[in-house]
Amino acid sequence: MQFAQYSLALILTFALVRFITENTKFHIRAKGIWIHHWIIAAIAMSVIYVMGIDNPIIWGCLTGVALEGLRRKNWSIRDTRKKSA
Repeated sequence: MQFAQYSLALILTFALVRFITENTKFHIRAKGIWIHHWIIAAIAMSVIYVMGIDNPIIWGCLTGVALEGLRRKNWSIRDTRKKSA
């Protein structure tokens, strides 16, 4: 049943994050770096891995967030938006 929990969490979170990112314009940018949600998810995955957390729902949610971000056209860390003078 853990795989089922992981799979359901992945699908539901992917859909939720897709809905949120399509309907909001929240971005974390600083000094030419764009911190995407897939980066935040990867960092969180690293932390919970080191902590030894093996909850399938947590892993499914974080995987859903990361995959939703990586499927996008612009997933680079470099912020290439035009700066206005």
